[in-house]
This record gives sequence, structure tokens and C-alpha cells, in this order.
Amino acid sequence: MAREFTSLISLSTSRLLRSFVFTILAITSPFFLTQEGLGAFEIGLVIALSGGISTVFVYYFPRLGMSVRGILLLAWILLVLSLLILVVEQSALAYVVALLVGGIPLSGKDMSPNQALEQYSIGKNARDQREKNTFFGYYNFLSYAGNTIASTLLLLDGEIGFREIFILSLAVAALSGIPYFFYRFPKYEKKPAGSTLSREIRGLRNELAALFSLDSFAGGLINSSMLSLWFLVVYSTTLTETGFIFVVVNVLSAVSVLISGKITTSIGMVRTMVYTHLVSNGFLVMMAVFHSLLFSEIMLFARQTTSQMDVPPRDSFINTVIPERDRMRTNSQFIAARNASIIPSPAAGGALVEILPASIPALAGGLKALYDAVFFARFHSYHD
Repeated sequence: MAREFTSLISLSTSRLLRSFVFTILAITSPFFLTQEGLGAFEIGLVIALSGGISTVFVYYFPRLGMSVRGILLLAWILLVLSLLILVVEQSALAYVVALLVGGIPLSGKDMSPNQALEQYSIGKNARDQREKNTFFGYYNFLSYAGNTIASTLLLLDGEIGFREIFILSLAVAALSGIPYFFYRFPKYEKKPAGSTLSREIRGLRNELAALFSLDSFAGGLINSSMLSLWFLVVYSTTLTETGFIFVVVNVLSAVSVLISGKITTSIGMVRTMVYTHLVSNGFLVMMAVFHSLLFSEIMLFARQTTSQMDVPPRDSFINTVIPERDRMRTNSQFIAARNASIIPSPAAGGALVEILPASIPALAGGLKALYDAVFFARFHSYHD
């Protein structure tokens, strides 16, 4: 157990550092792009572009004829190179080029090719279901720790310049690849070229991908960059005020991820995913009921107490119902499907922010509740 846990911390540390970079870029992107003269809809298009390129990275990187370590190191090098571009040149064009080079997602979440490969390694190293649930809980907890650290920096120093933000992001990104040099990645069975998933697994994959896509489309309307834009447009928040909002959001998310493991042990993966998610969606719908910054913040914070409790059991569920030999492929496909479904969300959200901003929380909450209902109807009979 001690050796497996040490390996887990190694991968989780890399994810913590990546999460820091992705979060600080997601929160500050609306402020930076507004400074460069872009409007809400144009900012939404840039965020949509980031979702598109990160989807390409997620889908194709695991298919490269390289070792797991080689793929992860390539993704790391490109991320570092993209941030170097931002350090050298601060402009809207350079920002877009950096997104294209590094496959940077502006969702505020670690939607990168690294995640699928790391998830496979964690699932492979876990000895039983309980240990797998625990491992994914810590893996996701440290991701939210990275988010929280990034948000806290913006809260404590709201006057920090964008060039300083890019330099710091570059330094943190450079550190994120170090664990890959020391981690012993598990071997996995590579399928022959041209081989396909079995009909049963292909059907299950397609069902799950469709459901995750619905959830992700709704999530794309209220991801970190879109929430940052929403508060900026609706309440004219400063970077410091936005930093405070995301500190609370990420602390609550991190705590909820840890609690999620205990709930999963008690009521199972599927019920934990659905019950906690439905509660969070109710608070999300309430966010824009009254035009009050305090009320919107309270509803958002209430939402975060349960909104991420579905993440560890979802990861564990996927890496349980899918056979081990197929997990590497399907993990990347699920992430790619979620990324692809996010692509149109920011553009739609950017337009709604300009036309009817109050509709965004209600639309996102309603679609997420639909996902919960369909998922439970399909998988409620699954027993852990």
C-alpha cells in the first residue's frame, strides 16, 4: 500500500501543478482579453477554441506510437513552450497561438491528455475497489488544491500583472513534468493496430460518452472562465473579488471530494454521483434568481458543497465497468467527448451573457439535472 500511495502522490502532484496553471489562466482570461479589446462573445469564442484544441490533444496523444512516459513528456514540453510564448508576447493573438501550441483548456479543469494516462496508472495500481475509490479521491483532491492555490494568489494580489502571471505559470508548468522522470508507469496490453472494442464495450462506451457530453456541455456554460466572465459582466467584479469567489469555490470543492469517498462507501458509486449532483444543480438554478452579488455568491458556494462529489466515483466507475485492457483507450475517449461537447458552450454562453445573462445558470442546471436523471435510470441497478 505504501508504495502504491507514494506513486499516487507523485502523479497527483503533477496534476496539482497543472491545475494551478489551468485555473489561473481560466480565471484571468476574461480580464486579459477584455483589456485587449475583446467583447463577451469574442471571449467566448476564444474559450471555445481552447476547448477544441484541448480535445484534439486528448483524443490523439494516447494514439501516438510512444510510451506512456513519452506521451506525457511531450504534452509537458508543449505546455511549457506555450507559456513561454505568453511570457515573450502579451497580446490577444499570442494568447490564441499559445492555446494552440499547448492545448491549454480554459475551463479551469485539467482536461488534458495527461489525465487519461494518469487515471489508467492509478486504476492499474489499486488492489481493490475500496483502494481505487480512495486513490481517485486523493487524486482529485490535490487537483482542487492546485485550483485553490491559484485562486488564493489572485485574492491576495489582485494587482498582479499579466506578465507576472504568465511567468509564474511557466515556472509551475516546468515543475509539473518532473514526477514523470521518476514514476514507474505500469505496463498495459497494447492492442494490435486496427483492433476494435468488443460490441458490448463499444455500446457501453457510447452510452457513457453521450451522457458525459450532455453534462459537459452544461458545465461549459459555467466553467471557471465563463463564471469569471459572468461575474465580470453582471456585477463588474474586480480580479481580487473574483479571486475570493474562486478560493471559496475551490476549497469547498476540495473538501467535498474527500467526503465523497465516505459517501461512496456507504451508498455506492452511482447513487453518490446522482444524488449529490442533483442537489448542486438546484443551487445552480437559484444563482440568478435575484440580482445580488452576495446572493449569487451564496448560491454558488452552496452548489460547490456537493457539485464535485460525483467526480471520484465517476472515475472509479469508469475504471471498474470498463475492462482493464480497454481503459487507456476509453479514458481518453471519454475525456475527448467531454472536451468536444464543451466547445460550443462558451460561444453560446458569451452570447447569452450579452443578451440574457440570468438564463445561463438556469440552463446549465436544468441540463445537468437531465443528465443525472438519465444516468440514474440507466445505471441505478449497478451494484458496487
